[in-house]
Amino acid sequence: MADGSAPLLAALRFALFAALAILGPGVGLQRLVLRRWDVALVIPLGLVFGALAYWLSLVVGVPWVFPALVLAANLPLLLPGLRKERAPGPSLRGALPPFLLLVALFAVTQYPVNRVGPNGAFALDVGEHIDTAVHVGVTWELVAGHPPQVPGLAGVEMRYHVGSHLVRAAAARWAGIHPYDALNRFDITLWALALILALRAIAHVLGLGRWALALAGFLPLAADLSFVPGLLLDVEYWAFKLGDNFVEAVFYANSIAPAVTLALAALVAIERAERGEDRRWLVLAAVLGAGVGGFKAFTGAQLLLALAVALALRRGRRALLGPGLAVAVSVALLVLGSRAPSGAAGVHVDVLPFAPVNEARLAFGLPEVGGMALFVSGLLWLLLTLGPRLLGVPGALRTLAGGSAASGVLAAFALLGWPLALFLRITADPAYDESFYFVQASGLVLWLFVVPALARPGRWPLLAVGLTALLVLPPTVEFVIRKATQAPEWIPAPAVRAMRALAAASRPGDVVLTRPGVARVPLPVVLAGRRVTLANYIPYWSQFATPAAVAERERQVRSFFQAESPAAALAVARDLGARFAYLPGRPKTDLVEAGVLEPIFEEGRERVYRIAPPVPSSTPR
Repeated sequence: MADGSAPLLAALRFALFAALAILGPGVGLQRLVLRRWDVALVIPLGLVFGALAYWLSLVVGVPWVFPALVLAANLPLLLPGLRKERAPGPSLRGALPPFLLLVALFAVTQYPVNRVGPNGAFALDVGEHIDTAVHVGVTWELVAGHPPQVPGLAGVEMRYHVGSHLVRAAAARWAGIHPYDALNRFDITLWALALILALRAIAHVLGLGRWALALAGFLPLAADLSFVPGLLLDVEYWAFKLGDNFVEAVFYANSIAPAVTLALAALVAIERAERGEDRRWLVLAAVLGAGVGGFKAFTGAQLLLALAVALALRRGRRALLGPGLAVAVSVALLVLGSRAPSGAAGVHVDVLPFAPVNEARLAFGLPEVGGMALFVSGLLWLLLTLGPRLLGVPGALRTLAGGSAASGVLAAFALLGWPLALFLRITADPAYDESFYFVQASGLVLWLFVVPALARPGRWPLLAVGLTALLVLPPTVEFVIRKATQAPEWIPAPAVRAMRALAAASRPGDVVLTRPGVARVPLPVVLAGRRVTLANYIPYWSQFATPAAVAERERQVRSFFQAESPAAALAVARDLGARFAYLPGRPKTDLVEAGVLEPIFEEGRERVYRIAPPVPSSTPR
């Protein structure tokens, strides 16, 4: 595993944590509120509960608040009077084939990387390492306290949607689960199961047909037509080029996966309430809807817009008002709480027709275009991203025009992604347009409307589904093959041991002084769970800090290495709040001899020091 522990023991620890902190509350809270409980809502509701309970324990500064709340949420499982039956729904047996298939694919792609190998070296995944390093760092930050600080820029507050990170931090704090193990092994497995159950549940309650129910669990693997330009232009990783495939979120543990699951679960609850089963389903729908933005801001905004569209059509107004208000308040608080400090770039939203087109062209090695060429390329982008999903558009439009409240929201959610992505450019890091998250979410949901179109009476559904599979699976198959054969980057065993020594000598929240330029992930952040003064490996600073602040931090760090005297170096360390130093390479013999650096680990090129005399553990100025 990532911390060198035995895989079986880590799996047992996570299973116990998930049973008590996620599954137990997910069932218990439903039994407390409802006459019947829905298995598809268990994991989504448990994730919201786990994130909120751990957040409360951080805010009040009392760690034991989390296990106390977990115990309280499990009590309904033990009280005889609250043992209620399960609500009618699709069988769990039907979810088993897609779940086992995803586990098998994870086993050859994600499970083997970001872990310590038999020789003590760390197998770093090179397929997706920057975002993963950020998520690992944020998780360690939430182990240390709240609010989190920017990984790689100690002392700068990070305002971000941290729902999944809170649950991950709770697992790290109370079950000893390393964030890399959560991201690469446990989270993706649990989220895959939750997503499969939610897709099958929404197909069942909306009556989309037996074919939709049978295939719903496999839909996260369906992709676009990116294999066509991929083959013609000889590029790799087709599934990621156009930005609309959910397979990326499923395999790389992007928080849009649980966010979409929460949205689907909320719609299941709304549909059950609208049927007259129990109006209290709307309470859970409001809780789940409010949690969507906390897990992924983009998905929360998309759900809010879909609710607004359904409300505007005057369909099921009473059923949608409560959940809609909860989502609106949640998204508003998230937006207000995520404002960048004065001078920082923050998140920019610009109206830009055909915004994703040139980015997709660059991904395929084609030059940027404008004018009529941009318009034509935009039409091609639409054709390639929609692919067979075009068959689902008429059904989604009919559902939007007439149907239940939940089905109307689902249809709006499925259709909104393309116009949002086509005309809005949303950037945190100026180099990347993040509006593709809208298309990812819509793309997955639109498949639910494609399957009934393929299985209409008078058609050959098996043949239609088979031919469609031949079109939509090549990008996913290509990704799995390339990922399974992709060699990791091996971080040497002495570096891993150095980080263990650093973790043993320090505590969460301590600041480590490192050289600014690193060729790989900042090891103190991801392997030791400690803050670093500066690590420009992570490119997202413009969202959280001003360029002047980053330049000043770099000047400070470099002044430590350029100090003319030990006293000057010690003053810099004190000013940065650094208590430790990780300085691989040549030893700083002058500072060691002067007593500024006290060695705590030396092996080969790896060196970890304690900065003496100790300075208070504080955030840098």
